[in-house]
Amino acid sequence: MRPIVTTTTDALPLPPLAERQEAAKGGDRAAHDRFLNAWPAMHAVELWPAPLSLPLPRALTVAAWNIERCKRVEDSADLLRAIGADVVLATEMDYGMARSGQRHTTRDLAAELGFGYVYGVEFTELGTGDAYETGLFADTPNDAGLHGNAILSRYPLSRPCLIPVTEDGTWFDSSLKGDGQYRVGARMAIAAQVETAGGPLTLAAVHYESESDAQGRADQTAVMLAGLAAQYGDGPCVIGGDLNTAALAGQPRGLVLNAPQRVEPSFDLFAGAGFDWRTANTGAPTTRAAPGRPVRYPLKTLDWLFVRGVMAEGAAVQDAVSDTGHYLSDHELITARITPNP
Repeated sequence: MRPIVTTTTDALPLPPLAERQEAAKGGDRAAHDRFLNAWPAMHAVELWPAPLSLPLPRALTVAAWNIERCKRVEDSADLLRAIGADVVLATEMDYGMARSGQRHTTRDLAAELGFGYVYGVEFTELGTGDAYETGLFADTPNDAGLHGNAILSRYPLSRPCLIPVTEDGTWFDSSLKGDGQYRVGARMAIAAQVETAGGPLTLAAVHYESESDAQGRADQTAVMLAGLAAQYGDGPCVIGGDLNTAALAGQPRGLVLNAPQRVEPSFDLFAGAGFDWRTANTGAPTTRAAPGRPVRYPLKTLDWLFVRGVMAEGAAVQDAVSDTGHYLSDHELITARITPNP
């Protein structure tokens, strides 16, 4: 497993196109590691400060959202603004990908909201995406080819880090979905702290491997929790993201919310580390059918918020649709109001 990344920069260096094209020819795990080690973007996190110095918050509205490449930045910002998000734990954020208009989606979304951010790279994409995206953009090279996770915040973020949660290279020497997606890198969590009226609050946005099973997700949880503990201790913390908890599909909603550990052992690990999910989630499905693609039922509950040392209330699932009806993501946005324990 790659070590935790704590180096920060205000602009990630982009992997050169010629080297990305060379990597796209394939190879073994040693070839993967050669490219990964050569690209500084894989070994730093991009940190931009919040533009305003605001009073320390007593309470925060935290949103967790897999924004599916963030292809509609302005509409996504409008939705986040409408629900009053103070912090966004964002996954699947593109940077310099043809499918999302070559935009640095995290930077552009933060600018729309007036937030700061930390952004880390999960994968350098060697193609233009899944089979559907490749059909649209196969002839358009990516400017940067970066894809990752981010924390966007109205308040200043400090002590950021990137925590790899799976071994590097499994998407390089095979296309795990069989759809032609080849990548350099691995699944990861991005974390940072925000100073609140109740003291420092650790935040983490994570995206678990879509092709893992329930035990694999438990293994990723163990790695992430160990990394968070090593960096920040066991104080107040909010974790949010796409855990790909596929074993919950078709389960009764009561089990999904109150006893998910029966089929997803990762929840036992969260509980053992002092985290609760029952007050921060609804148990409702969090996936959305993409227009023009086959609908897969049942819809799944894949996205979660976990809290420790704080109170959560008002958990909600928000439709990932703009106020003009545009589809924004194949995942809904989840939110909760977070306040310090009395």
